[in-house]
Amino acid sequence: MERKNHMRKNSKNEKVIRAMAIGISAMLMASSPLTALAAEGEGTTPEGNEDKNITVTPEAGIADQAQAAAKEADKAVETAEKSATDVKSEVADQVVAGEAKDTQGKDLSQAVLDANVKVEDKTVEGGSSLKDAESAVESADTKLGVAEANDKLSDAELNKATDAAANAGQTAAEAKDAMQAAQNKVNGQIENIKDAASITDANAAYEEVKTTVDQAQADFDAKLGEYNTAKTAYEEAAQKVAAYEKAYEEAVNSADANAAAAAAELEAAKTNAEALAKALEAAKGAVDTSAAGALDIADKEALTQGDNGLNWKNEDQLFISIMQNYYLPEVQKITADDIKVVRRQGEDNNTKNYFEVTYTDENGNKQTKYYNYVMDDKQTSKDNIVIFEKRIEEVNWKTAQETNPDQYVKGNGDTITVSEVEKGLKDGTIIAVDGKKVIKNDGTESIIISDNNQKTENGEVDTDVNEATEKESWKLDENGNLIKTVTADVTTITYTDAKFTSTEQYQTEAERDAAAAAKEKDLKDAAGKDVTVTGTEKTDYTYTGNGTYIPTFTKTVNVKDEEVEWKHTDKKTDYGVRTEEEAVAKVTKEQEKALSNKINDDDDLYLIGVSSDLKVTGYTEDHWYDDSDFLVSGTVSATYAKVTKKTVDQSTFGSLWNDIKALFGNGETTNKKLEDAARKAVEADGGIFVSANWDDWKLGKATIRYVAGVSVKTDEKTTAAEAQNAVQDAALAQAKASGATGVYNVKTTDTDTIAHTSYSYEIDYLEKTGETTTNTAVRTETYANAEVLTGQIIQNLNYIQGNIKLTQKDEAYRKFVDDAKALTEKYQKLLDDAKAAQGKVEDAQGKVDELKAEITALKSNRTSNLGALKELEGKLAVAEQNKKDAEDTLNEILDSLDEAGGELDKVIERLTPAPTPAAPAGGDSEGTGDSAGGSSDTGETVVNPIVLAPAPVAQATVVTQNQAAAQGVTQIADEAAPLAANVEEDTQKTAEEAPKAEEAVNIADEAVPLADVAVESGQAKMSWWWWLIILILGATGYEMYKKHNEKKLKAQAENAGDIEE
Repeated sequence: MERKNHMRKNSKNEKVIRAMAIGISAMLMASSPLTALAAEGEGTTPEGNEDKNITVTPEAGIADQAQAAAKEADKAVETAEKSATDVKSEVADQVVAGEAKDTQGKDLSQAVLDANVKVEDKTVEGGSSLKDAESAVESADTKLGVAEANDKLSDAELNKATDAAANAGQTAAEAKDAMQAAQNKVNGQIENIKDAASITDANAAYEEVKTTVDQAQADFDAKLGEYNTAKTAYEEAAQKVAAYEKAYEEAVNSADANAAAAAAELEAAKTNAEALAKALEAAKGAVDTSAAGALDIADKEALTQGDNGLNWKNEDQLFISIMQNYYLPEVQKITADDIKVVRRQGEDNNTKNYFEVTYTDENGNKQTKYYNYVMDDKQTSKDNIVIFEKRIEEVNWKTAQETNPDQYVKGNGDTITVSEVEKGLKDGTIIAVDGKKVIKNDGTESIIISDNNQKTENGEVDTDVNEATEKESWKLDENGNLIKTVTADVTTITYTDAKFTSTEQYQTEAERDAAAAAKEKDLKDAAGKDVTVTGTEKTDYTYTGNGTYIPTFTKTVNVKDEEVEWKHTDKKTDYGVRTEEEAVAKVTKEQEKALSNKINDDDDLYLIGVSSDLKVTGYTEDHWYDDSDFLVSGTVSATYAKVTKKTVDQSTFGSLWNDIKALFGNGETTNKKLEDAARKAVEADGGIFVSANWDDWKLGKATIRYVAGVSVKTDEKTTAAEAQNAVQDAALAQAKASGATGVYNVKTTDTDTIAHTSYSYEIDYLEKTGETTTNTAVRTETYANAEVLTGQIIQNLNYIQGNIKLTQKDEAYRKFVDDAKALTEKYQKLLDDAKAAQGKVEDAQGKVDELKAEITALKSNRTSNLGALKELEGKLAVAEQNKKDAEDTLNEILDSLDEAGGELDKVIERLTPAPTPAAPAGGDSEGTGDSAGGSSDTGETVVNPIVLAPAPVAQATVVTQNQAAAQGVTQIADEAAPLAANVEEDTQKTAEEAPKAEEAVNIADEAVPLADVAVESGQAKMSWWWWLIILILGATGYEMYKKHNEKKLKAQAENAGDIEE
């Protein structure tokens, strides 16, 4: 952390330091790609930069925007990590399991702790670490720096490769042109040999060819050296470009992967932050719900503490909140959900004020209690409510001071205790009157009503005072006198003269007398008095009707669809009736006749009459073979009586029998007389004579058939006519009761008169016609100068007596309120901090997303230098071809030397005269030199062909002749250039000709990249100000130093001359 803080303090110099780091790296590590950079901020400020007059403009890098995004992301992640760590510590230190539960009892505080475990801890399942995300962002930033350094190095090496490719192309082209020119020159010189006029000219021309060939070889070797140097430089640069490009790609991919890892870690951290915030929010909701009452109290306490002076309305609201949220549910354990606390203002708006508390208890009963409060227990503070219970007497003080006062006050203001008043009430010295207590003095008595009887014009009035009901009552009159009134139940009975006449008739005097005695008793019991009984009697008559009748019965035949031939035409062959009436009449006649015959054929039945109820109810269908006929339906009924067969004798006819017998005995055979006699006997009883068989008259007996008459007697009626008229109904009722359906031949014979003698009574008496009982005054006592006492209710008596229910200073109350405040404030702060931490995580996510976008842009926007290398490879291919063409031309030139020798031989042969015999050509002679090429006696020059070897090509690294001579440096040549012949003799000669001043051998160190001239070791030391420039300007400073050194070396070389010369 200290390193990062230091880094941010120097944020203005970040790009300057970065440019310095890149410059140093470019100088020190140009031979290999960068995979890492020094940590930012760890370097020290270069000397000389303390002077703020120096303005440094750093070179822009390809990853600057991505690196800026990385730094912003790093800051955001670090901020989020610190916030998350702080919240985690706060939750771990402050949240206690079990302190926040929902309505179902779920431990929400434990849920908070469980969620908190996953914050900044990857050792648990689902845990996250913003520290890891921060490290990933820092790694991405570092890799972006590495990528940018490799990008610059790649560009620098691409520039080198471009220059080297151009140099190689130009050198190859020049070599090709030079060889072509030399070939053309050699060809001309060979022609000169051919055209030589003398051997001397030919030799001279040959020497020119040799010189041209040698020069061509030397020129080719020189160009080849330059070409190989350029190509080597290109290949080295191209290899570095490829390495830097690979390192760049790997660094960018690594940065991208680190950014993705940071994003993933942030997402996990966000999930855990959200879970923690959600858990805290749920816990806070539960805490707020459970502590809502306490918080309401706390809010109202704050209101009362912050208002100006004593605001009773605010205090009232605080009192109500304390009652509803603490005292009733927590202290009184009243858990009803309908608790109401209502302020009731008394008539003085002071001590008579109270608060009414209502609720429904566990049994469903409505309960009411009363409370009040004062400020502080001694009224010295305005910040401490003191709660006490208000008595029902104080609430209903107007009634209670009359019925149950706390004390009494005399007229002069002196007080008297309740016990003293009660004692006076018991001993009678104090009287309760009109709701007041009055001290009495001596009094006088006055009688108002007493017992008495008084006669009136038509009765009597009695007055009775019930002493058992006497009661005393007291009142104060308008003069202040105490009046005692004795009341009693006074009954006033009014009697009126009355007579009772019995409506009952009794059969005997004894029955009458008993009834009269009972009535006399009833009257007396009914408060009648002076009763006198008088007996009476009378005779009444009733009548009954007597008669006879014959009970009748009915037989009914049902006729259903009786078909009657319908005469439709006047044809003789068309039989039947023409109308429905005729059809009905025909069936009626047939059916009545059949039924009559059936009754008549029965000896036990007597036909009284036949009736019918027939009608046409339909028609048969009309067919071709038979037209339609009438269908008749209905009923036919026969009324009959039952025949009685009876053997009669003398007893049957009485005296008439003797007459009948006489008739037979005298030989008379008049049947009519016999039948008349029998009929008379039967009809005398109301019957109907049917027939008689007198065959056994000699035996004193005869068998007759008749319908017996039945006697009937009516109930008693009040008149004879009524009795006679009742016979018909009595006969029918009696017949139906015996099973008959009707009556026939009803006759009234006579009436019976019945005498009824009855006995009754009359009573004269005094009847009680009115009775009133009233409780009224019967006497009075008067007490002058009575002393009235006034009842008094002491308001807030429980407070006065110290019966305090609660104060704001009570420890349990304060704990209830303060703990709730602390708990809700704690969870509110934790929730706020958690949400803020969550917001910081989301901010960091946004910054990391920006970083990812920048890296993505970096990937897509940059063009790799490998493409440029491919273009350069094409150019090198052209140069390589030109070099080969030059080499081929050189070989042809070398071959031309042999051709020139041949041509020379031809010319010599052509121009040499034939040899003389005396002097053989090539023979030894005295005077002839040792050399094979000596002159002949004739003065002609003999030239032997000389084979020339190409000179070795010098290496690109050059040491001046003066330097070699002055310092005695022995040059150890590098490998020869391609195509250069290595002649041992020349090499030895070169070694023999080398200076021998000193034997020391100087082997130069590895050259600095991009420098193609060696520097003497003492001069290779870079001065401190060049170091400073490179530190400030980076690669640009190094290029300045390189160009300066090149100019210096070039000047030295020009002054010293070419060492090969």
